[in-house]
Amino acid sequence: MAILEVVGIASVLPFMQLAANPGELLENKWLSKLYHVFSFDSEQDMLIASGVLVLTLLTISNVFKVFASWLQQKFTWDVSYKLGMRLLRVYLGKPYGYFLTHNSSELLANLVVEVGKVTTGILTPLCELIAQIIVALLIFTLLIIVNPTIALATLSVLGLAYILVYLARKRYLTQLGKERISLNQFRFTHLKELLNGIKTFRVYGVQDFFYRRYDTVSERFSQIQPRVHLVSVTPRHVVEIFAFGGVIVLVLVLISRGQNLQQILPMLTLYVLAGYRLLPALQKVYGSVIKLRHTFPTIEILEKDLQKDVPLQKSASVKHPIGDFSANLKLENVSFYYEDTNTAVISDLSVTIPKGKTIAFVGSTGSGKTTLVDLIVGLLHPKKGHIKIDNHILSVDNTLTWQNQIAYVPQEVFLFDDAAQRNIAIGLYDEEVDIKLVQKVAQVANIHDFISDELPKGYETVIGERGVRLSGGQRQRLGLARALYRQPKVLILDEATSALDSITESAVIDSLRAYSEDLTVIVIAHRLSTVRHADCIYLLEKGRIVAEGNYEKLIQKSEVFREMVELG
Repeated sequence: MAILEVVGIASVLPFMQLAANPGELLENKWLSKLYHVFSFDSEQDMLIASGVLVLTLLTISNVFKVFASWLQQKFTWDVSYKLGMRLLRVYLGKPYGYFLTHNSSELLANLVVEVGKVTTGILTPLCELIAQIIVALLIFTLLIIVNPTIALATLSVLGLAYILVYLARKRYLTQLGKERISLNQFRFTHLKELLNGIKTFRVYGVQDFFYRRYDTVSERFSQIQPRVHLVSVTPRHVVEIFAFGGVIVLVLVLISRGQNLQQILPMLTLYVLAGYRLLPALQKVYGSVIKLRHTFPTIEILEKDLQKDVPLQKSASVKHPIGDFSANLKLENVSFYYEDTNTAVISDLSVTIPKGKTIAFVGSTGSGKTTLVDLIVGLLHPKKGHIKIDNHILSVDNTLTWQNQIAYVPQEVFLFDDAAQRNIAIGLYDEEVDIKLVQKVAQVANIHDFISDELPKGYETVIGERGVRLSGGQRQRLGLARALYRQPKVLILDEATSALDSITESAVIDSLRAYSEDLTVIVIAHRLSTVRHADCIYLLEKGRIVAEGNYEKLIQKSEVFREMVELG
């Protein structure tokens, strides 16, 4: 592209010389030879042909520039796509504990904005920088061939101006880049809070407070790019003064040497055209360097996250697979504490859960029930002790084969903005869904009649973002149907019926008991009516088991459990 551009510029000089002095046609041996080779009828015919050739070269140059620009954009955005997917794969491959210590808004900002910034602020400017440096060097080489003194003086003035401005502002640009990233993460955080909490904010009448929090960081964020733009464009306008002033000085110098206008016109035209191409090239080089400096903090942030690329669990190799659950699940002297604290959430806990039984864990808030569930499902792993499934130790290497056999229903069921059917058969394409099984598990979860009779399109009804069109109980029952669709060997219910009324809860529990004799059910509950029929109930306190037994036995021997029943 650079060579074509310089050829297009260089071709103007002989054409302008020929136009200014047609008599040179016969005096110049090369032009005279071309005149006779192509058998032109007159000097005017050759001049016209020369003009057409110059125009053709300039056209080819510009058409190729358009193609090269498209190719450059395609390359950079392909890289951006692959980088974004790789970063998302890295995040999805992180252990569950990573998401407990990182704000989702920060990850979202990195994926949506900062990856795109790598394209617009790193890759595109880098390609532009390389291309324009080549263009500038070739144009400068052409100018040196024509007149070395003026060429060196021109490059010294123009190049020095850009270099000095960049050196003076590069630290400022880096500071603006870091500030932009920080403010952008705050924008995502505040906006996400504002939209997710709109119901609460409306009730409390505090939406203006959260609106202003977002407004404050957005205003500061909006002020950064104009400052970067100012640093980027200022040299261009200053240099234009020197460039056009240089043309005037050049004219005066040549005239003072006794050259008439007709003699200096071709060279003057060349320098004007070269300047017309050289100034934008230098400005783009400078602008690209400015973008690179401003965006460099983004690279530092993404590099930390990309250092450990891991495969998604779906394709992860399993070194020690866990076979079909057939006997029991054991927790042997399990202890766990989070990275930022040494206080044990689960302490030296041992439990055996036989296949086909219903086991419940109860306790006050902070007793360690949720952490225990996270350990059982393999989201967290013990700091001490082991979890065994039929004598296979659960570890990072075989978690996937265990999770394929279990289903988990949390208190806050995640629902996505799609049809009820797709929320039940989560992760499957329409052609893979067993609609009969969907309806069967919906009946067990006591949600089939509601979907069939009350939703306008039945199972194809879109339930809204986070299931906003459903009640809390309906969302929980849909989550239970989703869990049963997996046909699990172990079903874990973490406060999964807390939003149900007593009659519906009783019907759901009866349906579960009749669903499968081999189904192992682990229940976490505050409301003790949920665990009345459990084969064994474990009472947790500060991460330890302080009492165990069935419902009747615990009422007799545990004062704490008895108080919980009375208060419930």
